[in-house]
Amino acid sequence: MSKINIAERLAFIAKKFDVFEATSDGSWDYKSKELFDEGHAELLGDDITVSPIHSAGCIDMLALMSSVSISKVDSRDGSEVVSSKIHVSVSYNVFVEMLSADPTDNKIYLQWMLTVFTRLIKNERIGEAIRFASEDLPLAKEYLKIFEDNKKKKKFKQLCRNSYVLTGVKDPTNINQYKSLSQLYDAVDPFIERDPSDMERQMQKFVDAGQGLIPVRDRKFTVFIPLTRDANVIFDKFASWCTAVPGNGMFKSYTEGKGNKKPSGENSNIYIVINNKFFDGELKDSYLYQLHFESRQVRNRKQNGRGQFFEDVISQSEGVSNFFHHELTNMAKEFGGVDNNIYVDYLIKFGWTEVLFDMQDEFTPVIKFKDREVPKIPNISKFKELHTLIVAKGKLHELHPSIGDLPKLKELLLPNNNLKVLPKEIGNLKNLIMLNILGNNIKVIPDEIKYLDETNGGSLYRIACSREEIGEVNYQKLKKLLPSVKM
Repeated sequence: MSKINIAERLAFIAKKFDVFEATSDGSWDYKSKELFDEGHAELLGDDITVSPIHSAGCIDMLALMSSVSISKVDSRDGSEVVSSKIHVSVSYNVFVEMLSADPTDNKIYLQWMLTVFTRLIKNERIGEAIRFASEDLPLAKEYLKIFEDNKKKKKFKQLCRNSYVLTGVKDPTNINQYKSLSQLYDAVDPFIERDPSDMERQMQKFVDAGQGLIPVRDRKFTVFIPLTRDANVIFDKFASWCTAVPGNGMFKSYTEGKGNKKPSGENSNIYIVINNKFFDGELKDSYLYQLHFESRQVRNRKQNGRGQFFEDVISQSEGVSNFFHHELTNMAKEFGGVDNNIYVDYLIKFGWTEVLFDMQDEFTPVIKFKDREVPKIPNISKFKELHTLIVAKGKLHELHPSIGDLPKLKELLLPNNNLKVLPKEIGNLKNLIMLNILGNNIKVIPDEIKYLDETNGGSLYRIACSREEIGEVNYQKLKKLLPSVKM
């Protein structure tokens, strides 16, 4: 392809993706006016628009997102039908960065990168779009080079067609068949040259030099904390983490960047969890995980979203489990409170629900969680002054028997959860006035609930429940056991 043809092609692609140049002061007013004059309505909500983004790649403006109205005539009755279509205008800075990331002379993969980027925005996956444009382009360049070098090989086509992950890719040689960078990585992964035999020695070398830590090493797993970029990039050939790419600044951005510090103000940690089978040459997706809590990322080596860290690691190793429980609990307490506390979120995600209650004052009269995931209520017998306990829309599926050790409890409100069983100890709550179990498909009603009725010394005034949810048999059982209670 001649230089003239390349220039024409780049101009065509720039027009196709509505490439614009942001002014030096970060303003996009001129582009906004242009879009408005063309009948576009800007979508400026923080949750759906890509506004000025300051990233390690010095890309200030990534894109603008707007919608345009499209009018069509309904062929059935001749009426006008108006619909809207999302439009993405790509920053010139992004265009240039992706142009540089294309490893081919003719820049045949530029359009694919722009398509992946704009598709993420149109699907309102803004965080992923930002990471793709500001962090993942060095990875894209590497994978595209491997793809270009191997796509015509018989082995490449055969491996792709035998891959369960790539079942939607009908022609593995066509880059446009790949919907994401992660999917492309799945295709080129077998062709990346690797040698894990020296990895343990390399990790120990960085530990000895004060550039890394190994807080856990048991029979099954090793936890490695790189303290420098050089210590992190030894995983470059084994995982698709942007922090592991040599020569970029993402490690520093993640550990030292604004909003990425620990609650104590110290640099945050990147944790790499390794299944020890990796050192013997095995390389399943679940054998390498990278965790960075401050940016809410728990990624397996392919970053494909299919990782299950709890099942793959936490449930398999007491050493790793105890380590992360200790780390997260300390940071959760330093952060303070349970609202918007990312460390509490991960403690719950990893199965340690008790943190929600450990962080409550022992003498609190009210504990209330709404729209906060609370899979189970642990031993709460210490809350002797508690008179109101509310867990609403919390995915609650288990009540600890200690619920019966709360002598002053008057309100137990548990609507819209996943409870199947009420523990028999609930009958000990002699001062309970209100019980709400709406939105739960409870199958087991204990006979001991009868002691909540005033005829048996209880104080229950009302129970909120649904006959359809708990079933006719249980509903009639409640009416019989609680004759004085309003239902």
